[in-house]
Amino acid sequence: MYSEWASLQATIENESNYKSVLHSYSAGVGRDVAVSVVRQLADRLSINAASKHDPLPSNLETEKQIEWTMEVICFGLSLPLIENETIRDCVNIYVEWLTALTVPKPSVPPCIVNDPNPYVQKIFRHFVNLFKPRDRGDSSKQIVLCHRVLRTVQTTAKQSGKFTRQTWEILLQFLLTVNETILSPPIVAGSLSEQLCDRLLSVLFELWLLACTRCFPSPSLWRTFREYCVAWRHHTALVEQWNRVNQVLTSHLLKILYGPNFPELKINEEDALIVPTDMDNACIAQTWFRFLHILSNPVDLCKPKVVSQTPMFIQAAFNSEEVIDPNQHPCLSALPKNFLLAMRGIANLSDAFIGEADRGVPGDMNSQNKTPPPTSKASKINHSTSVYHKPSKSVTPSPQLTPTPEGANLTQLLQMEKRSQCNSLLHLFGAWLFEGAVSGCKFHSVKHGEGSIGGSKPRRVHFAVSSSESPHGRLAKERHSIATPDSHRMSGRRAAQAAEIRKASEILPSDITAILSPYKRHDISESPNNYEAGRAEACGALCRIFSNYNQGESILPVYLSRFYLTLSQGLKIDETVSGLVMSSILYNSQDLFRIDLKGVSLVLPHFISALEMVLPEKELKFKSIVSQQQLRQASIHLLLSMLCIPHHFNTLSMMDLMTGKPMRTSGMFGENEKVMTFRSLKLEIVNLMIGALQCELDPVNTQMLLGAIHLCILDSSLCEDIEAKEEQKKKEDSHKDLGTTILEEVMEKQNNQSENTTNKVFLTHQRSSSEPIVDLKPLTSGRSHPVGPYLDTSWRIFVRCTHLVCQRLMSVWSTSEYKYYNVSLAALELLSGLARINTCVEDQLECKRAVRWICEHIVHLCSKPSPQHSKILHSIIVAAFQCLTVWIVNHEYLLKDKECLHCVLEVIELGISGSKSRPKGCVPPVYKHEKELKPASMRVKDAAESVLACLLNHVGSFPSPMGPSSVVSLLDEESILKLVKEKSSNVTFKYFVLENNTLLAILEHPVAEEKHPLPTATILLRGLMGRHAWVVQQRHWPKSEKEAAQERLKYPARPQPMDNVGTHHEITSRNFPEMVDKIQLTNADRSIPTMSNIETEQSKTDHEALKVLLEKQIKYEECVKSSAEDELANVAFPNPRTEAKPPRPKQEFSPARLLLSHLGFLTLGTLKEPANSSVPPSLVMLDSTQPGFETDLELLDSIPCRTFDTGFVFYVKSGQRTPNEILANVLSSATVPPHFLEFLNNLGWPVDIATHAGWSGHISTSWKMEDSEIIGSSFGNIDAYVDHGGSLYNGQHQVLYYADSTSEMAFVVPSQRVHSLDRSHSVEALDQPSGKQNLSPYGSKSLPLYQNPQQRPLTLDLPVENTAPAQISPSLDKKRKLSTRAGMIGGSHMKVLVVCLECLADADTFPISELLTETSTGLEYLQGSSSSSLRSGRTNDQVAIIFIQPLKSGLYRIQLQGSALNTNPLVDGMVVSRRSLGTLVRQTCINICNRKRLECDMHCPPHVKRRQKIQEMVNKYRRRLTSPQFYTHLFMD
Repeated sequence: MYSEWASLQATIENESNYKSVLHSYSAGVGRDVAVSVVRQLADRLSINAASKHDPLPSNLETEKQIEWTMEVICFGLSLPLIENETIRDCVNIYVEWLTALTVPKPSVPPCIVNDPNPYVQKIFRHFVNLFKPRDRGDSSKQIVLCHRVLRTVQTTAKQSGKFTRQTWEILLQFLLTVNETILSPPIVAGSLSEQLCDRLLSVLFELWLLACTRCFPSPSLWRTFREYCVAWRHHTALVEQWNRVNQVLTSHLLKILYGPNFPELKINEEDALIVPTDMDNACIAQTWFRFLHILSNPVDLCKPKVVSQTPMFIQAAFNSEEVIDPNQHPCLSALPKNFLLAMRGIANLSDAFIGEADRGVPGDMNSQNKTPPPTSKASKINHSTSVYHKPSKSVTPSPQLTPTPEGANLTQLLQMEKRSQCNSLLHLFGAWLFEGAVSGCKFHSVKHGEGSIGGSKPRRVHFAVSSSESPHGRLAKERHSIATPDSHRMSGRRAAQAAEIRKASEILPSDITAILSPYKRHDISESPNNYEAGRAEACGALCRIFSNYNQGESILPVYLSRFYLTLSQGLKIDETVSGLVMSSILYNSQDLFRIDLKGVSLVLPHFISALEMVLPEKELKFKSIVSQQQLRQASIHLLLSMLCIPHHFNTLSMMDLMTGKPMRTSGMFGENEKVMTFRSLKLEIVNLMIGALQCELDPVNTQMLLGAIHLCILDSSLCEDIEAKEEQKKKEDSHKDLGTTILEEVMEKQNNQSENTTNKVFLTHQRSSSEPIVDLKPLTSGRSHPVGPYLDTSWRIFVRCTHLVCQRLMSVWSTSEYKYYNVSLAALELLSGLARINTCVEDQLECKRAVRWICEHIVHLCSKPSPQHSKILHSIIVAAFQCLTVWIVNHEYLLKDKECLHCVLEVIELGISGSKSRPKGCVPPVYKHEKELKPASMRVKDAAESVLACLLNHVGSFPSPMGPSSVVSLLDEESILKLVKEKSSNVTFKYFVLENNTLLAILEHPVAEEKHPLPTATILLRGLMGRHAWVVQQRHWPKSEKEAAQERLKYPARPQPMDNVGTHHEITSRNFPEMVDKIQLTNADRSIPTMSNIETEQSKTDHEALKVLLEKQIKYEECVKSSAEDELANVAFPNPRTEAKPPRPKQEFSPARLLLSHLGFLTLGTLKEPANSSVPPSLVMLDSTQPGFETDLELLDSIPCRTFDTGFVFYVKSGQRTPNEILANVLSSATVPPHFLEFLNNLGWPVDIATHAGWSGHISTSWKMEDSEIIGSSFGNIDAYVDHGGSLYNGQHQVLYYADSTSEMAFVVPSQRVHSLDRSHSVEALDQPSGKQNLSPYGSKSLPLYQNPQQRPLTLDLPVENTAPAQISPSLDKKRKLSTRAGMIGGSHMKVLVVCLECLADADTFPISELLTETSTGLEYLQGSSSSSLRSGRTNDQVAIIFIQPLKSGLYRIQLQGSALNTNPLVDGMVVSRRSLGTLVRQTCINICNRKRLECDMHCPPHVKRRQKIQEMVNKYRRRLTSPQFYTHLFMD
């Protein structure tokens, strides 16, 4: 920089400039003169006259007198310290004479007042004598005088405006001289350097800055200044002052380069005053650059041999008996600290240029040093976008959403985009940082064409040099101009120089020696640990520079090569491992694998080796620059960015950094050495992940690891599916080719035989040795896993992780619900996600074990003492029940196992009742009617009931025949009545409520005509899990015996008579046997008298008359008998009057009575009111004729039986900041990349809103199916969306839909509407009075009494149409609206935004508040909100944003914001693959909404709301009948 300028060092060190004439005489003569002269002058000074008399004017009138006097004073300043009073008086005289430049005092001679500069220049030269060390005397008095002189000189220079250029130069030379005199020698205890070092350097640097403003120093002075500073580098104060000045100047320079809104470099108020306010921009830039290089190469601070190569050190070594070599001087023990401070200062400057100057700076070299953490670009302007913040006292804090940047914030973000590029920073600081980062490292020499590292003796090479020595430094230095922005630096000659740089920097990996060979460096291998902290700072600064690489930016290959070599050395695991360096690299490289840095995969094995020393260890075995928790968190971030790399690059070979050839690794299980591929690293990464989870105790780190496990297993499973399909396709193609060849051979053989020709050659298939042998066995459709030592398959990882997660969930994470609340929820979310992954189950016992662990976890939590029960504990239990539901639905085969089914039912019983029927095997069971219900809480009871309902309704039957969009029947009363042929007002449903939670609607008329009618009832069962339609038919025979059943229902004909009836015998029968007549009568037989014995005259007459009547009657009967016999003889056979006939089959039934009887509800006990209870009987009849019954029935159907949520997807191009630009991106496929459309298709399947029976993202179009007649008129023309970029799914025609047994998720892509439908206002129309006003957000429902049921479409819940307003009273309408709101609010009310970015920096400027108006779902209206409240941003605490940035590698970087930060499986900073992106985003959106529902006190599960509505209808429409009245009504109605 100053090579063409001469140094002033010889001039400054010329002692003749500082000696007096009296120095030519003996010491005694000079002393006597000085003492006598100075005493008289001192008496006339103001400082002495203040106590004796008024100040007297100077008696020196001529210039000769003054010059002679100054010669005396010059000698007096060099007197021994025993003449302290004389020295003091000399200082006092000169101090008062310096006031001639400001406000002269009376004692100042008039000649000096008239022309002060020549005299002041001599005074500065003479002051040098005061600072010369003395051998004898009290040095403390000398130090006091030196401080006074420095203070006076500094004050005078700042206040005076009379300094000439020569005076400024003499002043700076004076400061350089005194600093050189005191600071150049090695530090000795008690010397002046220990006492004056800080003060001397601060005055020198501050006055030099002042001189740059008043009179810019000449290049010769700058060169001299630099040469002297090099000799003072063993002083820590020099490095501190250098850092201090550099930071102050940099803070001003940043404002010049990037404007006032660029992130400010914070400095102390006192330090801010050292730069004069009148220093212009050009001066600041020049001064900054010169001060930056004032220490020459700061890396020399780690080289004692270089620092000690000064004349003073050599002289001290000669004079000392203890010091043999200059580099062994004890004062050089401060070099490690100086090196640390220098590297830290450079690191702080580089941080300031990349806009991260607000970081905390470590205070010392101890383990508490905290290198500023690397933050994402989205968090540079004080945005709290990282999930891994310091946990607050609240367990479930509501994360604050980053507001839309406006005003100064937006301007600040725009200024951030103009920050220096990586190349610019590396031109400035790269040489120092690179060299400092590898100080003490050993490099192996590499021969050209050598295939592996090693084989030769290791040699040490110099890795980085100063800009003047580097082969690229001169051009780079000329290219970079710090006073102009980067965008204006490439023009004219510099553009050609840049081309030359690029050409020179294109170095092949095999020629890496070209980078290392010209460098020479100092050997510090004897004690490298002393400089480990400074090296760690240099490595951290480099990592932060490269981590702030932006898309579109180009970094010179030579810089990338040096950086990767630096990382490989810093992460080297050998006997010279440096803990501070390794921890600094790991801590500051969190973004390294997620910023599209070219060639970064070269250092992947080095990072994995380093992570093995951090993650699987409970205690660090090395000294770290940050705390263990912070280091582990940074390591987990690195792990999250590596998970998808093995499968993504798969069999691609890994290249060696030094040789440029494929890396080789020793084979496993006796295999030969083979080329290392990215896939071979998978098992190491999996082991790291599992080992880290085993040792991790921090909740935040644990939650990140759980998300990593989900990603790893999902990605592995998807890759195995793809590989299995490809392998199967290859087999099919091979099988097809072989089959075709064999068929041709057979046909050719047949042709040859038919033609009897022998001159033809048969077509045969000859397989070479290199072709695969084709297996002609049938191909299996299942995916096969390799057996043996393959431990990285998705199933093996699934088993290992499931065991570990369940074990820690039971042992560690359940010990403190407050501390591990989010961890427990994340673990349960992970288990739910693993249950959904379609992996090949090799052992069902593992899945059974997982279900059992979940059940045991619920039992463990429920069995805790009552004081430990809290909302948080119950939320975890509810989440565990939800996890159990997912497992039994997705693995239905588990319930075929008796033990597993018993375990599930037992834990359901525990949740509902609070205890088990059989707590232990030896305890007698407690039956249901004897058990007192004491659940842990109503939330737990509801969650257990939900599992039971799902087990009975969905396990083995989901999805239903109607698809996953509907888990209930689409039929309602109106639809069923349309099928009834008998059109009569008597055809109605009968409504009953069973067990106070199931509404049963029974239609006793058959919906279809049957040839042989049976007792048939059509029922609509409205239970806790929705509406279901059944046709119940009672029959005596199974349907399989159709012919027998039909024969039994026919009327049987009479059998044909038989002509041969046999012989007829006339037999006279007796009442008693004949022997009775031979028995003699006894007295008892004669006890009853005869008639003649008791007959009188009167009775005899009566007896005779009666006898006559009897005779007449006998004759008459004999006559009738004979006539009847004659008539019977004339009648043909068979006699219709006497023939026995079977009863005909009954044609009319009472199906409702039969059904209820078969269900056991027609007993007296089911109709009896419970004693002392408000609970109704088990069977209740409802009166459907009461007003409002139909409306309440509609409201019951309007309550969904699953949770429903909505996600909104946006695509943001680079630089877009307005909503209109963002919404217009998805109108055409030409404006979005293909991977965006692929991502949309992975979120869910497209559904037509007109024919969709589930949640559509808005309540006005959900849960209804339109008739084909009105679809076209209601939803407009879909042709406008033929060539769309996602706008087809804007909710107007289609949405992306996903559903499982318990939840629904709709994804909407907002766009600029083709038609006038507006999501933000479509629901607010419900409040507008009109003739077509909806009775509820779902519309009205046409029951049989509605006027026009033919136009009513089939719906799942409620239709859009309404009945006439005249049929509804205002009070009823108002009441219905309130009930509708209470029933509808069932969603999570979360705004989940999925934003795909081309540039991650655009996340800071994403217009959240403006786009919230495009995310209306209709629930805002039910909450009392409106579109204006959305615009005001009051709902920002309920917004979660998932930012997705595609990387050039084909992977995707994730950034979370708002409520998404605490939810898995996606983690902030995670890098995911394309195949797993859609699944992970969808599951994260569902988990976000589920978390919100767990936190909401007002949330009520769907089945509970349905039960409450049924109970409300029972209270309103119940028929209060006695048992006789009930039976009478049932039989007679």
